[in-house]
Amino acid sequence: MAHRSTLVNERGFTLAELLVATAVLGVIMLGVLTVQRQGLSAYQVGTARVEVQQNARAALETMFNEVRSALAITAIPAACGTGPVPTGGGGTTISVTEQGGAAIQYQLVGADLQRNGAVLVGGVQSLRIWCYDATGALTATAANVRSVHVQVTTRTESGAATNSDRNQHAVMEARVRLRNL
Repeated sequence: MAHRSTLVNERGFTLAELLVATAVLGVIMLGVLTVQRQGLSAYQVGTARVEVQQNARAALETMFNEVRSALAITAIPAACGTGPVPTGGGGTTISVTEQGGAAIQYQLVGADLQRNGAVLVGGVQSLRIWCYDATGALTATAANVRSVHVQVTTRTESGAATNSDRNQHAVMEARVRLRNL
């Protein structure tokens, strides 16, 4: 009989206790969801930033390796000799003759930086090239070019909204002296 009395005295949770437990669990889950969303957003922003920086770096490295070792600058636009650097002027194309004698042309077409018509890097917002002669003055004459200053602005290639954190931009610029001229 003593055994039966302990079974009768067992009680379940009241409705009020269940509601309190559910509310506490809901608040905890909301906090976890908020932290998870912030982590995902930070990851997406970081990924977009890395993408634009890698695009700009790849564009500059490829161009500079070939321009630095070029045998001749064969064509530049007139704007290549205008300034002030880096806020004004600057051309958007350059043609060189490489060591093997092949002609190479870099140009911006839409959002693509192209090398001889093939896409080298996408997501390019602007490409500006300034050409300098032996005295360090801007020049628009291809035969006088002894160094080149390039500024590349890249943006996120994916369709990120304008006001989105994932809409990243990077500006990289450098100047290279031509070795073989």
